[in-house]
Amino acid sequence: MVGNTVDLDNPTPEQRAQAISDLRAKLSAEENDYCSDLDIWRFSVARQLDADKSAAMFKEWYLWRKSSGIDDLPVAQATNQYPVPYPIRGYSSVADANLTAGVMVKEYQLKVNKYFGGGCWHKRDKDGHPVYIERIGRYQIKDIPRKCSMGELFEYHYLMQEFLSRTVFPECTQLAGRDVSQQVVIFDLAGISIGMLSHIPALNMLREMLAKDQLYYPECMFKTYVVNAPSMFVTAWKLIRGWLDPRVISKIHILGKDHSEELLKQIPAHSLPSFLGGSCRCSHMAGGCVPSIPMNNYPDLPRKAYVNLRHQVQVSYAEPRHSYTCDVAPVDSDQRSPWGSPLSSPQTLQSYATWFGFKKDSPRLTPDPTDMPHVRTRYMYLRFMADRGRGMVVEVLWKPFGAATAAGIYAQDEEVLIYPETLVDPQRAPVLLELKVPNRAGQLVCNWRIANFDEGQAPFPGPEEAQIPIVLEYSIDSEDDLLEEFQLQPIKRE
Repeated sequence: MVGNTVDLDNPTPEQRAQAISDLRAKLSAEENDYCSDLDIWRFSVARQLDADKSAAMFKEWYLWRKSSGIDDLPVAQATNQYPVPYPIRGYSSVADANLTAGVMVKEYQLKVNKYFGGGCWHKRDKDGHPVYIERIGRYQIKDIPRKCSMGELFEYHYLMQEFLSRTVFPECTQLAGRDVSQQVVIFDLAGISIGMLSHIPALNMLREMLAKDQLYYPECMFKTYVVNAPSMFVTAWKLIRGWLDPRVISKIHILGKDHSEELLKQIPAHSLPSFLGGSCRCSHMAGGCVPSIPMNNYPDLPRKAYVNLRHQVQVSYAEPRHSYTCDVAPVDSDQRSPWGSPLSSPQTLQSYATWFGFKKDSPRLTPDPTDMPHVRTRYMYLRFMADRGRGMVVEVLWKPFGAATAAGIYAQDEEVLIYPETLVDPQRAPVLLELKVPNRAGQLVCNWRIANFDEGQAPFPGPEEAQIPIVLEYSIDSEDDLLEEFQLQPIKRE
């Protein structure tokens, strides 16, 4: 079969089946057992349905995977507790997460992430493809080749590609009810300079990366949008396109600053970050939709920030909840915030025992006060992690007292929902929650519980494993205290 007689993007079932059969006929039994029909189809398309060329490409891919141990990479999936390799939003096989310095996160990952501009798998497009966003314009271009080896970059890149293939694509396939094996990519060039576009060591790294991607991960891109592209990008693009297959080039769209309309044709507004023209802000996550260390839009805490956290408790499947309450003083108060201990009286525990069960329109809860223009706000951070489990649901309330109630801003004893119930995976890596609270005297109430069987996709433990307690460690700090302790610069929120 020859590719010029087939629409490679819309083949008939018979054409697809024939191409798969032609390629499988040229593979060994071991090679055939190793791959799916979807793998076979991707390699067939990459070589225009030429079975001989496709077979040569496939065999090189197979030998590379076996010799490089690609199948043994620690890829985060619902069935394990490996950390996600990069920020993610909007999936259920793993909870929304940033890359934090957990014990299973390698140093080279933290190093590479530090110099990258910020990226994220961010929800799905209108056709069910995952959307991947990378802030290329914020890359620390000169630091990457100087401080990161090609081996480190490739290992990190392959881990991300395997996460896409083994975790993200299968979930998208399940939701769409059809095979989804391609992603939509957005490269945001905002902030890029001519020096970045002409830095030869970085361009050489890019060329090698593109060559490996086209060889080992063919046909994984549905569309790519290069947005906020300045006029000087034209010169660099002439060079880069020479490294790409013509079929790949045909899927790339170069857009300037007026890119929102084009992106919204492919991606719904609620799935597109506001800085790209959509309506999503991911306000429940530190760094929002796309956290960026170079942009300093969230705290990049060192590994030591997650060691010896202030409080340690045990929860279990028999006793799955924990609640912690502390007093908070206004930031302009003369006294430091008196961090309290978990409330332990039977009466207090009883009042919070059904915290996850009461309705969110209950009189006990009021709208988020941080949206009220007359209420001054501040930020606090909750760090926590667990040594095992299938995920936790966390919720944070704020209860005013003193001048806040006297001034008539809040009713006596009312509770304000600061952070709604959210499923997180503290067993994979530490979680850092950014809490926007009123700058008034009050109490923060932090609630955790083990995720229910219908929350997330992680399997429930067996009877023996369910008897083992889960150790939950946590600390809560004001933003000023956290930045001062770890000598970080002020956060620049978008």
